[in-house]
Amino acid sequence: MRKVFVVILTMVIVSLFAETIELNTIFGPEDLGYYIERNQKFYDQTGVRVNITVVPYGRDQNIKLIASMLAGGSQYDIFIIDCVEVPLYVENGWVLPIDEWLTEDLKKDAVPFALDGMAYEGRWYGLPWVSEWKSFLYNREMIKKVGYNEFPKTWDGVVELAKKLQEAGIVKYASAWSWAQKESLVCDFVAILSSFGGKFFDENLKPVFNDEKGVQALQFMVDMLYKHQIVNPASLGWTETEVYKAIYNNDIAFGMMWGIPLVDLDNPEISKGVGQWEIGLMPSVDGKHPYSVSGPMGWAISYGTKHPKEAFEYIKFLAGPEGALDAALKAGIVPGWKSVWENPEFRNRVRGLDKMYEQAMYIVHRPRVPWYLEFSNVLQEELHKALTRQKSPKAALDAAAQAALKIKAEYEKGRKK
Repeated sequence: MRKVFVVILTMVIVSLFAETIELNTIFGPEDLGYYIERNQKFYDQTGVRVNITVVPYGRDQNIKLIASMLAGGSQYDIFIIDCVEVPLYVENGWVLPIDEWLTEDLKKDAVPFALDGMAYEGRWYGLPWVSEWKSFLYNREMIKKVGYNEFPKTWDGVVELAKKLQEAGIVKYASAWSWAQKESLVCDFVAILSSFGGKFFDENLKPVFNDEKGVQALQFMVDMLYKHQIVNPASLGWTETEVYKAIYNNDIAFGMMWGIPLVDLDNPEISKGVGQWEIGLMPSVDGKHPYSVSGPMGWAISYGTKHPKEAFEYIKFLAGPEGALDAALKAGIVPGWKSVWENPEFRNRVRGLDKMYEQAMYIVHRPRVPWYLEFSNVLQEELHKALTRQKSPKAALDAAAQAALKIKAEYEKGRKK
C-alpha cells in the first residue's frame, strides 16, 4: 500500500508541475497575425499559453475589461491600456504595479514620455507599447515652389508660408486638422496649447488651460480657420482619417499624423506624394516650444491574475526592448525604448526616423487624472463651440475649467463614500 501511495503521490506532483499555465488577454483585430506568431514563440520558450479575445478596439474592449475588473479581474490577465486610462485603473485598484520587476536598466532605456505614460503617482503600471505621438509633416516640394527650403519654426512663419502656397495656387487650403467634436480635437489642442507654452493643470490640479496662453492657443486655431483661412473648414467635422486622406492626396501642404508616417507616405499604392513629405518639429509661438501630443499605450497586468510573474514575463517578452524591436521591424509598432531607436536595423528601415526621435524629446501627455474621460467630453464640446464661433475662446475655456472643477469634486466625493 505504501508503494501504491508513493506512486500515486508522485503522479499527482508530476501532473501539477506539468499543468500548462494559461494567460488571457483582449484587444482589437489590428496586427492579430503578429500577436499569434509571438504568442506561439512565447509558448515554445516558456510553456505558458496566451489566449486572445478579439473585439473591435476602442469600443467593446473597454466595456469588457471594466466588467471583468468589477467581477474580480481574473478574466483577463494582461491587457493593453491607453495612457489616459492609467489613473482610472490605478485609482480603482484594477492594475498591478510592476515596480518589483522594472529594473534600472529598463528605466534608463525607456524613452521618457513612453514609460511616464504608464506611471501614476510615482509607480509604474505597464511597459510601453505603441509609443506614438503626432508627428508634424510638410511637403518639401510644395514649399520649395514658394521659395522655402526649410519649414518655419514659428506659427507666424507658418501662416505666412500658408498664404503664399494658397496665393500661388499650389493648394486650396494649406492645412487640415482633426477638429471634429471628438478625442482627436483634444489631442490637437494639447499639442497647440503646449506650443504656446501652456498647460492644463497646476500641481494642485487647478485648471490653468484657460489662462492667457490657453486663450491665445485656441484663438490661433480659430484664426487659422476664419482670419487667415489657411485650414480647410471641413476640418470641423474631420478626424485623423480624413486628414490622412488629404495628406495622401497632396491636397494640403502640412499636417499631423500618428505612428510612423513616412511608411505610408512613401507607398505609391497609398500616397501621391512619394518622397515629397518630410517630418519636422512642431512649430510654436516662439520657435522654442516644439511640443506635440503623446498617445502611448502599454501592456498592463490585471490585479486579479493568478499568475503575476508569468504575466510580467509575457509583457516583457512582447513589449520590452527586444520585443519592441521585433514589433517595430515586423509590425511597424512605434517603440518606446532608446535602444530600439538607436538600433541601425530599425533606423535604416524608414527615412525620417532621426527627426521623429528628436520630436520624441518634446512630447506632452493629455491630462493624467482619473476623471479624464468625463472631462474630455466636456472639453471637446467647449473647444468645438469656440471653433464654430458659438463662444469666444475665453468663454469656452472658462466653461471647460469650471466643468473640470465640478467633475473633480464629484469624483473625489464618490471616492470618499
